[in-house]
Amino acid sequence: MRGDLRRALALVRRRTHRAPPRRVRFYEKPDCGLCLEAHRALRRVGLDVPLDIERVDVSADAALFDRYGLRIPVLAMGERELDMAGVEDQAIAAWLRG
Repeated sequence: MRGDLRRALALVRRRTHRAPPRRVRFYEKPDCGLCLEAHRALRRVGLDVPLDIERVDVSADAALFDRYGLRIPVLAMGERELDMAGVEDQAIAAWLRG
């Protein structure tokens, strides 16, 4: 019992973020399987890299749809953008840290 508690506390300490979350914008559209998969990957990466994710529906704005409609899902942080279709979790984490 004691060993289980120690392992649980160690996991909580390892997963507790001390840095402020990075603000990212996730461009997506409804009924998009790639977007759903990419958002799940982003949530998994968020366990190790603190994130504040703003989800943006590109179908609600014509200008955004013209810019991102063929590229979604897209992750943006500041001026940098990452086309997330098929990107591995490790590559997303590296991009966020870089």
